[in-house]
Amino acid sequence: MQLETEDLFTEFQLEEKLRQKQQPSISLDMWSNLPLARPLPPLSQPRILAFDIETVAAGFADPAWVPQKIICVSWSWVGSDKIETRACCGPKEAMGVGLYGPQAKEKRWHMLNPLLAAIEQADVVTGHYIKGFDLSVINAEAMRLGLTPIYECSYIDTIDLVRSKGFKKGLDNLGVLLGCRTKKQAMDWQEWDDAYDVSGIPEVITRCESDVQLQKEIREKLLERGWIGSRPKVWKGRK
Repeated sequence: MQLETEDLFTEFQLEEKLRQKQQPSISLDMWSNLPLARPLPPLSQPRILAFDIETVAAGFADPAWVPQKIICVSWSWVGSDKIETRACCGPKEAMGVGLYGPQAKEKRWHMLNPLLAAIEQADVVTGHYIKGFDLSVINAEAMRLGLTPIYECSYIDTIDLVRSKGFKKGLDNLGVLLGCRTKKQAMDWQEWDDAYDVSGIPEVITRCESDVQLQKEIREKLLERGWIGSRPKVWKGRK
């Protein structure tokens, strides 16, 4: 049967109406009723570890190069008030300094190993002049004690201030300048010498812990003022 042109057009219109019923039209009003997308969860905060070490000179073969042996280590996670400490004499042990003797190496191993484990867990480490002293001294002790040294780590050093001249960058000076709650525990040469002779070296431990706390406070205030960068640098222990 041959359909007239008018009949074909009418049939097309019917098919179009049927299609529109099966597929409802979409308007902008429909989108306004849709639920809003959930906000992305915040990125996890980096684990930042503040630490400090105390050392004693262990030899004078070359006056320009004095090897250091670590006597005490302290560390604390940024955001936590807890400070962990280990000393080669052992906390509160009446065993003296214990740098030498048959059990000295074992005591130093147990002192340094927990700090190395914490550094391994950290996304960023922070301290005062750790790039030029602490990290290298830790590696030297680690190799002597048969521990794995630090091959690479991200760090923020509170000595890396904006460029200046005639500005004292010591932890004690920065703490006073920035109005920190914690004060640097000042010790002269004789006080250090006496502190080493006290069983359990409590003065040395207190000094190390207070430096960690002070450094954490200084870091926060330096970041607030924009005097140090917030982006970590990379310290390489292996060339």
